[in-house]
Amino acid sequence: MERGLQPLKVSKPILITLVLAIIFAGYTFLFTGKKRPVTLSSPAVKTNEADTRAPGPAPAGEAMKLDVSRMNLSWRDDPFSLPRSVTDRKTEKPRTVPKLVAIMESKAGRYAIIGGEIVKKGDMVGDEKVADIAKDKVVLVRNNAKRILSIEDTGQ
Repeated sequence: MERGLQPLKVSKPILITLVLAIIFAGYTFLFTGKKRPVTLSSPAVKTNEADTRAPGPAPAGEAMKLDVSRMNLSWRDDPFSLPRSVTDRKTEKPRTVPKLVAIMESKAGRYAIIGGEIVKKGDMVGDEKVADIAKDKVVLVRNNAKRILSIEDTGQ
């Protein structure tokens, strides 16, 4: 009996690796290799100080040099300055005096409404801490300086 060619049994990982290797080899063969140098066309100025002609193409065989000392180059904006949106935020905003609207008392303690915000003892109002809430006044502290807001002051 004569045996014919039997098909080879190849596992899937080996087959996938073989296909990827062929694709990679084709890619490197077709898309890599010697790169052609890119030539940039830029205006050139002769380095001869006696020549005051306008910049133009350099004669053949002469290297192109750009004389920046004669050019009027200046920055439109300072590249090291902060953007306007940042500097506007850093400027001091006029400090508004918080207004004591009401004082409420419950079983949990006293609460005050200052400038539309409900606060309790220990909360912050702007950069000031609520030190105490009495029946008719609120004591705010900032840097060991006390300020008292009272309900009578709000009748203005």
